[in-house]
Formats: sequence, C-alpha cells, structure tokens
Amino acid sequence: MSDKTCSSEDKSCSFNEILYSYISVPPGIYLYSTQKSYQGNLAAYGPDLQISLMNICAEARLFAQTISNCGNTLPMTASPTSSANTYTTDFSLDGTLPVRGARGELIFSTWDQVFASTPTLSMSQAGVTTEKFWTFATTGWAYSSSSCLNGTLMDNGNLGVTGDPNDINLSWGSFVNETCDQYRKVLCICY
Repeated sequence: MSDKTCSSEDKSCSFNEILYSYISVPPGIYLYSTQKSYQGNLAAYGPDLQISLMNICAEARLFAQTISNCGNTLPMTASPTSSANTYTTDFSLDGTLPVRGARGELIFSTWDQVFASTPTLSMSQAGVTTEKFWTFATTGWAYSSSSCLNGTLMDNGNLGVTGDPNDINLSWGSFVNETCDQYRKVLCICY
C-alpha cells in the first residue's frame, strides 16, 4: 500500500494546523496597556494629541501582552479631534465586535456598550493593566477639554482625567482628575 503524503496546508495531518484549530483566538477588539508610563504631555509624540496617542499605541503594540495578532491600533482615550466613542465613524471600527482583555476575557459584549454599560471585568481582572491610565475622557468617553491643556502640559498645576484599573462602574475610564506631572499608562485597542 502507499503512504499518505501531507502538505503543510493539509489540516487533517499537519501538526501546526491541528494545534491552531484548538487554540483559536476569539474575535473582537482587544485592550492592552503601554508598558511605559507617561506624564500628561501625551501630545509630545506627534503633531497633535490624537496622532501622538496613535503613535504611542502603535509602538506599544510591538510589546503588548495580548493573544490577538490584530494589526490596527487606536488609543482608548479622548482628544479634541477624535475620541473612543467616535471610532465607529472616524475609523470604521465595527461597533458590534466584543471587547476583550489581553487574554481574551470578555469585558463588553460589543464595542458600543463601552460607552453606556458597566464592564463585566475590571481592566486589572482582564489582564490589561493594574495601574491607573490617562484617558482625558468624561463618562461616555467625550473629550474633557481641560485635560493637561490638550495633552501639552506635565506640571502639577493642571489636571488630566485618568481611569481606574479596578473600577467596574460606568466611570471606569473617567475616574479622577490628576495632576499632569503624574506618570500613568495609556490603554490601547487592537482590532
């Protein structure tokens, strides 16, 4: 009799394909945190606050501890030109996708729920971060206009909005105003 010859794409006999079929990554929008902490002058990494935050998240994606291999990144923040609550129109983000933590834990059933519902897990429980993070957002994720003067200041005389990694209330992303000299993480999304 003849022996069966397998190609690398043959899912029935390729070890890698069999392994990948058991370890599929659930679809969704994945949250991750920067490894670096930043003072409130987050606009220093681009021509304006939004592009600067996008640059921060793109760089942080290279080292993000997330199971997803998604390639598009955006900051989980608010700015004068674009905020997380407008990404479905600004960047054609699919608002029906679930929002997941770094290891795939379900945080929100859909992206659209982020702005009107409480999370099922805190950012800490979902493996995103255990540290406070800059959002510059109000409850509902609109831009808080006084946030470190559009992310250009890093002094203790001005304030910026941060999120709490342990909060599971609607205010998890607009927890408290802190002085702009504080070092905080930045949350990002990958989709």
